[in-house]
Amino acid sequence: MNETGDQPPFTYRMSGLTVDSEVALPLRSQRPTGSAQADVTIHVEPVPDHLDEVLHSGANWEIDQTRFLLNLPGIGRFMATDGRRLSICPASDMPVDDVLIFALGTGMSAILYQRGALLLHASAVVRDGRAYLFCGPSGAGKSTLSAALSRSGCGFLSDDLSAVIQPEGGPARVVPDGRALRLFADSIDRLDLRDAVGPRVRRLVDKFHVAPPAVGDAGSGVPIAAIHMLTYANEERAPAIERLPPLNAAQALLRQSYRRQVALAYADRSGLAARIAALVSTTGVYHLSRPRDLDRLDATIQALARHWDGPGPE
Repeated sequence: MNETGDQPPFTYRMSGLTVDSEVALPLRSQRPTGSAQADVTIHVEPVPDHLDEVLHSGANWEIDQTRFLLNLPGIGRFMATDGRRLSICPASDMPVDDVLIFALGTGMSAILYQRGALLLHASAVVRDGRAYLFCGPSGAGKSTLSAALSRSGCGFLSDDLSAVIQPEGGPARVVPDGRALRLFADSIDRLDLRDAVGPRVRRLVDKFHVAPPAVGDAGSGVPIAAIHMLTYANEERAPAIERLPPLNAAQALLRQSYRRQVALAYADRSGLAARIAALVSTTGVYHLSRPRDLDRLDATIQALARHWDGPGPE
Protein backbone atom coordinates (compact mmCIF):
# COMPACT_ATOMS: atom_id res chain seq x y z
CA MET A 1 0.00 0.00 0.00
CA ASN A 2 1.28 3.44 -0.90
CA GLU A 3 1.23 5.34 2.41
CA THR A 4 3.26 8.32 1.25
CA GLY A 5 0.72 9.67 -1.22
CA ASP A 6 3.33 9.49 -4.00
CA GLN A 7 2.36 8.58 -7.55
CA PRO A 8 1.97 4.78 -7.94
CA PRO A 9 5.11 3.34 -9.55
CA PHE A 10 3.62 1.40 -12.50
CA THR A 11 1.91 3.02 -15.47
CA TYR A 12 -0.09 1.22 -18.17
CA ARG A 13 -2.62 1.74 -20.94
CA MET A 14 -5.96 -0.06 -20.57
CA SER A 15 -9.05 0.41 -22.72
CA GLY A 16 -7.74 3.75 -23.95
CA LEU A 17 -6.96 5.05 -20.45
CA THR A 18 -3.69 5.76 -18.65
CA VAL A 19 -3.63 3.68 -15.45
CA ASP A 20 -1.20 4.16 -12.55
CA SER A 21 -0.93 1.18 -10.21
CA GLU A 22 0.75 0.48 -6.88
CA VAL A 23 1.31 -3.13 -7.95
CA ALA A 24 2.70 -4.62 -11.15
CA LEU A 25 -0.11 -5.79 -13.43
CA PRO A 26 -0.08 -8.68 -15.93
CA LEU A 27 -0.39 -6.36 -18.91
CA ARG A 28 1.52 -6.49 -22.17
CA SER A 29 2.40 -2.79 -22.33
CA GLN A 30 3.84 -0.39 -19.79
CA ARG A 31 4.50 3.33 -20.25
CA PRO A 32 7.14 5.29 -18.33
CA THR A 33 5.82 6.78 -15.12
CA GLY A 34 4.99 10.44 -15.46
CA SER A 35 4.44 10.29 -19.23
CA ALA A 36 0.82 11.33 -18.84
CA GLN A 37 -1.57 12.25 -16.08
CA ALA A 38 -3.39 9.12 -14.95
CA ASP A 39 -7.05 8.66 -15.77
CA VAL A 40 -7.31 5.85 -13.20
CA THR A 41 -5.24 4.81 -10.18
CA ILE A 42 -5.12 1.33 -8.63
CA HIS A 43 -4.39 0.91 -4.90
CA VAL A 44 -4.13 -1.96 -2.41
CA GLU A 45 -6.11 -0.66 0.56
CA PRO A 46 -9.05 -1.42 2.87
CA VAL A 47 -12.46 -1.86 1.21
CA PRO A 48 -15.77 -2.00 3.15
CA ASP A 49 -17.94 -5.11 3.31
CA HIS A 50 -21.04 -3.21 2.17
CA LEU A 51 -22.18 0.17 0.85
CA ASP A 52 -24.59 2.28 2.88
CA GLU A 53 -27.00 3.58 0.24
CA VAL A 54 -27.33 0.81 -2.35
CA LEU A 55 -29.02 1.72 -5.64
CA HIS A 56 -28.43 -1.59 -7.46
CA SER A 57 -27.13 -4.96 -6.33
CA GLY A 58 -26.39 -8.47 -7.53
CA ALA A 59 -25.26 -11.75 -6.00
CA ASN A 60 -21.87 -10.36 -4.91
CA TRP A 61 -21.88 -6.68 -5.85
CA GLU A 62 -23.47 -3.37 -4.86
CA ILE A 63 -23.66 0.08 -6.47
CA ASP A 64 -24.29 3.46 -4.91
CA GLN A 65 -24.15 6.94 -6.42
CA THR A 66 -20.39 6.94 -6.97
CA ARG A 67 -19.05 3.49 -6.06
CA PHE A 68 -19.16 -0.14 -7.16
CA LEU A 69 -18.31 -2.85 -4.61
CA LEU A 70 -17.45 -6.44 -5.51
CA ASN A 71 -17.22 -8.83 -2.52
CA LEU A 72 -15.86 -12.31 -3.24
CA PRO A 73 -15.57 -14.28 0.04
CA GLY A 74 -12.23 -16.02 0.37
CA ILE A 75 -10.80 -14.01 -2.54
CA GLY A 76 -11.12 -10.32 -1.75
CA ARG A 77 -13.08 -7.10 -2.05
CA PHE A 78 -12.78 -4.58 -4.88
CA MET A 79 -14.19 -1.06 -5.17
CA ALA A 80 -14.41 1.24 -8.17
CA THR A 81 -14.96 4.88 -7.26
CA ASP A 82 -16.21 7.61 -9.58
CA GLY A 83 -14.48 6.16 -12.64
CA ARG A 84 -11.06 7.13 -11.26
CA ARG A 85 -9.92 4.89 -8.40
CA LEU A 86 -9.84 1.09 -8.19
CA SER A 87 -9.22 -0.34 -4.71
CA ILE A 88 -8.08 -3.93 -4.09
CA CYS A 89 -8.33 -5.67 -0.72
CA PRO A 90 -7.25 -9.33 -0.92
CA ALA A 91 -8.69 -11.80 1.58
CA SER A 92 -6.45 -12.93 4.41
CA ASP A 93 -3.50 -15.02 3.16
CA MET A 94 -4.49 -14.37 -0.47
CA PRO A 95 -1.59 -12.97 -2.53
CA VAL A 96 -2.48 -9.83 -4.43
CA ASP A 97 -1.22 -11.41 -7.68
CA ASP A 98 -3.89 -14.10 -7.34
CA VAL A 99 -6.78 -11.60 -7.27
CA LEU A 100 -5.70 -9.25 -10.05
CA ILE A 101 -7.83 -11.12 -12.59
CA PHE A 102 -10.93 -9.93 -10.72
CA ALA A 103 -9.63 -6.38 -10.33
CA LEU A 104 -8.77 -6.04 -14.02
CA GLY A 105 -11.97 -7.78 -15.14
CA THR A 106 -15.06 -6.87 -13.15
CA GLY A 107 -13.35 -4.06 -11.21
CA MET A 108 -11.97 -2.30 -14.28
CA SER A 109 -15.26 -2.78 -16.14
CA ALA A 110 -17.03 -0.92 -13.32
CA ILE A 111 -14.53 1.93 -13.66
CA LEU A 112 -15.26 2.08 -17.39
CA TYR A 113 -19.05 1.89 -16.91
CA GLN A 114 -18.82 4.75 -14.41
CA ARG A 115 -17.15 6.71 -17.22
CA GLY A 116 -20.04 5.89 -19.59
CA ALA A 117 -18.32 3.16 -21.64
CA LEU A 118 -19.83 0.58 -23.96
CA LEU A 119 -18.09 -2.74 -23.25
CA LEU A 120 -18.41 -6.06 -25.04
CA HIS A 121 -17.37 -9.49 -23.79
CA ALA A 122 -15.10 -9.83 -26.81
CA SER A 123 -11.60 -10.27 -28.10
CA ALA A 124 -10.46 -8.23 -31.09
CA VAL A 125 -7.89 -8.31 -33.89
CA VAL A 126 -6.99 -5.84 -36.62
CA ARG A 127 -6.52 -6.68 -40.31
CA ASP A 128 -5.79 -4.12 -43.01
CA GLY A 129 -6.65 -1.30 -40.64
CA ARG A 130 -10.05 -2.69 -39.64
CA ALA A 131 -11.06 -4.40 -36.41
CA TYR A 132 -12.89 -7.70 -36.07
CA LEU A 133 -14.48 -8.63 -32.74
CA PHE A 134 -15.35 -12.09 -31.40
CA CYS A 135 -18.04 -12.21 -28.71
CA GLY A 136 -19.03 -15.13 -26.53
CA PRO A 137 -19.25 -16.39 -22.96
CA SER A 138 -16.24 -17.75 -21.12
CA GLY A 139 -15.07 -20.92 -22.86
CA ALA A 140 -16.36 -19.89 -26.28
CA GLY A 141 -12.83 -19.75 -27.70
CA LYS A 142 -12.42 -15.99 -28.12
CA SER A 143 -8.80 -15.92 -26.96
CA THR A 144 -7.73 -19.00 -28.91
CA LEU A 145 -9.27 -17.71 -32.12
CA SER A 146 -7.67 -14.28 -31.71
CA ALA A 147 -4.29 -15.88 -30.97
CA ALA A 148 -4.58 -18.04 -34.09
CA LEU A 149 -5.52 -15.04 -36.22
CA SER A 150 -2.60 -13.02 -34.88
CA ARG A 151 -0.33 -15.88 -35.93
CA SER A 152 -1.76 -15.77 -39.43
CA GLY A 153 -1.22 -12.08 -40.20
CA CYS A 154 -3.63 -10.11 -38.00
CA GLY A 155 -2.62 -7.81 -35.17
CA PHE A 156 -3.93 -8.51 -31.67
CA LEU A 157 -5.98 -5.72 -30.05
CA SER A 158 -7.76 -6.99 -26.93
CA ASP A 159 -8.77 -10.10 -25.04
CA ASP A 160 -12.06 -10.74 -23.23
CA LEU A 161 -13.02 -7.06 -22.77
CA SER A 162 -13.33 -4.67 -25.70
CA ALA A 163 -14.25 -1.02 -25.20
CA VAL A 164 -16.19 0.54 -28.08
CA ILE A 165 -16.37 4.24 -28.90
CA GLN A 166 -18.73 5.80 -31.44
CA PRO A 167 -17.44 9.13 -32.77
CA GLU A 168 -19.92 11.46 -34.43
CA GLY A 169 -19.78 11.17 -38.18
CA GLY A 170 -17.56 8.08 -38.23
CA PRO A 171 -17.63 4.32 -37.71
CA ALA A 172 -17.57 2.69 -34.30
CA ARG A 173 -14.04 1.94 -33.09
CA VAL A 174 -12.45 -0.44 -30.61
CA VAL A 175 -9.91 1.31 -28.41
CA PRO A 176 -6.41 0.05 -27.48
CA ASP A 177 -6.01 -2.30 -24.56
CA GLY A 178 -3.04 -3.59 -22.58
CA ARG A 179 -4.19 -7.07 -21.63
CA ALA A 180 -2.27 -10.09 -22.82
CA LEU A 181 -3.94 -13.23 -24.11
CA ARG A 182 -5.14 -15.74 -21.52
CA LEU A 183 -4.88 -19.29 -22.83
CA PHE A 184 -5.14 -22.85 -21.57
CA ALA A 185 -2.23 -25.22 -22.06
CA ASP A 186 -3.83 -27.11 -24.98
CA SER A 187 -4.29 -23.88 -26.98
CA ILE A 188 -0.72 -22.80 -26.18
CA ASP A 189 0.61 -26.12 -27.48
CA ARG A 190 -1.59 -26.12 -30.58
CA LEU A 191 -0.49 -22.59 -31.51
CA ASP A 192 3.16 -23.16 -30.59
CA LEU A 193 3.23 -20.25 -28.14
CA ARG A 194 5.24 -21.92 -25.37
CA ASP A 195 8.02 -19.32 -25.66
CA ALA A 196 5.50 -16.51 -25.04
CA VAL A 197 3.98 -17.94 -21.85
CA GLY A 198 3.95 -15.78 -18.73
CA PRO A 199 2.57 -16.40 -15.23
CA ARG A 200 -0.59 -18.32 -14.44
CA VAL A 201 -3.81 -16.32 -14.37
CA ARG A 202 -4.40 -17.81 -10.91
CA ARG A 203 -2.31 -20.24 -8.89
CA LEU A 204 -4.68 -23.21 -9.15
CA VAL A 205 -5.93 -22.56 -12.70
CA ASP A 206 -4.21 -24.13 -15.71
CA LYS A 207 -4.52 -20.90 -17.70
CA PHE A 208 -1.65 -18.55 -18.50
CA HIS A 209 -0.94 -15.00 -19.60
CA VAL A 210 0.56 -15.20 -23.09
CA ALA A 211 2.21 -12.45 -25.11
CA PRO A 212 0.36 -12.20 -28.44
CA PRO A 213 2.30 -13.18 -31.58
CA ALA A 214 1.57 -9.83 -33.24
CA VAL A 215 0.19 -6.63 -31.70
CA GLY A 216 -1.89 -4.31 -33.86
CA ASP A 217 -1.24 -0.58 -34.07
CA ALA A 218 -4.44 0.71 -32.49
CA GLY A 219 -3.59 4.40 -32.09
CA SER A 220 -6.71 6.07 -30.73
CA GLY A 221 -8.89 3.21 -31.93
CA VAL A 222 -9.52 0.98 -34.94
CA PRO A 223 -12.73 1.15 -37.04
CA ILE A 224 -14.86 -1.95 -36.49
CA ALA A 225 -15.55 -3.92 -39.66
CA ALA A 226 -17.56 -6.79 -38.14
CA ILE A 227 -18.60 -8.42 -34.88
CA HIS A 228 -18.86 -12.21 -34.70
CA MET A 229 -20.93 -14.18 -32.17
CA LEU A 230 -19.12 -17.47 -31.49
CA THR A 231 -20.74 -20.87 -31.09
CA TYR A 232 -19.46 -24.40 -31.49
CA ALA A 233 -20.98 -26.60 -34.19
CA ASN A 234 -21.10 -30.33 -34.96
CA GLU A 235 -17.53 -31.50 -35.53
CA GLU A 236 -18.44 -32.76 -39.01
CA ARG A 237 -19.70 -29.39 -40.21
CA ALA A 238 -17.58 -26.75 -41.89
CA PRO A 239 -17.37 -23.28 -40.28
CA ALA A 240 -20.35 -21.12 -41.21
CA ILE A 241 -20.83 -17.34 -41.07
CA GLU A 242 -24.29 -15.80 -41.25
CA ARG A 243 -25.32 -12.17 -40.79
CA LEU A 244 -27.87 -11.56 -38.05
CA PRO A 245 -30.98 -9.43 -38.68
CA PRO A 246 -30.85 -6.08 -36.84
CA LEU A 247 -33.13 -7.09 -33.95
CA ASN A 248 -31.28 -10.38 -33.38
CA ALA A 249 -27.98 -8.53 -33.63
CA ALA A 250 -29.04 -5.97 -31.00
CA GLN A 251 -30.22 -8.71 -28.65
CA ALA A 252 -26.96 -10.63 -29.14
CA LEU A 253 -24.87 -7.54 -28.38
CA LEU A 254 -26.90 -6.82 -25.26
CA ARG A 255 -26.34 -10.39 -24.06
CA GLN A 256 -22.62 -9.99 -24.71
CA SER A 257 -22.26 -6.73 -22.80
CA TYR A 258 -19.32 -7.29 -20.46
CA ARG A 259 -20.66 -8.30 -17.02
CA ARG A 260 -24.16 -7.80 -18.36
CA GLN A 261 -25.94 -7.20 -15.05
CA VAL A 262 -23.44 -4.50 -14.13
CA ALA A 263 -23.81 -3.00 -17.61
CA LEU A 264 -27.59 -2.85 -17.12
CA ALA A 265 -27.18 -1.19 -13.73
CA TYR A 266 -25.19 1.59 -15.43
CA ALA A 267 -27.35 1.62 -18.58
CA ASP A 268 -28.81 5.08 -17.96
CA ARG A 269 -25.33 6.55 -17.62
CA SER A 270 -23.92 4.82 -20.69
CA GLY A 271 -27.01 5.08 -22.91
CA LEU A 272 -26.66 1.33 -23.48
CA ALA A 273 -29.77 0.69 -25.58
CA ALA A 274 -29.26 3.67 -27.89
CA ARG A 275 -25.59 2.88 -28.39
CA ILE A 276 -26.23 -0.75 -29.24
CA ALA A 277 -28.88 0.35 -31.75
CA ALA A 278 -26.38 2.78 -33.30
CA LEU A 279 -23.71 0.07 -33.46
CA VAL A 280 -26.07 -2.36 -35.20
CA SER A 281 -27.05 0.31 -37.73
CA THR A 282 -23.45 0.78 -38.90
CA THR A 283 -21.71 -2.54 -38.23
CA GLY A 284 -22.35 -6.08 -39.44
CA VAL A 285 -23.01 -8.60 -36.67
CA TYR A 286 -22.53 -12.24 -37.66
CA HIS A 287 -23.08 -15.69 -36.21
CA LEU A 288 -19.91 -17.78 -36.53
CA SER A 289 -20.26 -21.51 -35.86
CA ARG A 290 -17.22 -23.73 -36.07
CA PRO A 291 -15.84 -27.03 -34.74
CA ARG A 292 -14.40 -27.13 -31.24
CA ASP A 293 -11.50 -29.38 -32.30
CA LEU A 294 -8.29 -27.32 -32.20
CA ASP A 295 -6.94 -29.37 -35.12
CA ARG A 296 -9.66 -27.80 -37.28
CA LEU A 297 -8.84 -24.25 -36.24
CA ASP A 298 -7.19 -23.53 -39.59
CA ALA A 299 -10.51 -24.14 -41.36
CA THR A 300 -12.10 -21.36 -39.28
CA ILE A 301 -9.22 -19.00 -40.07
CA GLN A 302 -9.63 -19.72 -43.79
CA ALA A 303 -13.41 -19.22 -43.65
CA LEU A 304 -12.98 -15.85 -41.94
CA ALA A 305 -10.36 -14.73 -44.48
CA ARG A 306 -12.70 -15.60 -47.37
CA HIS A 307 -15.54 -13.75 -45.71
CA TRP A 308 -13.49 -10.66 -44.95
CA ASP A 309 -12.00 -10.55 -48.45
CA GLY A 310 -15.42 -10.95 -50.05
CA PRO A 311 -18.54 -8.80 -49.75
CA GLY A 312 -19.32 -9.95 -46.16
CA PRO A 313 -18.28 -7.23 -43.64
CA GLU A 314 -19.89 -3.90 -44.45
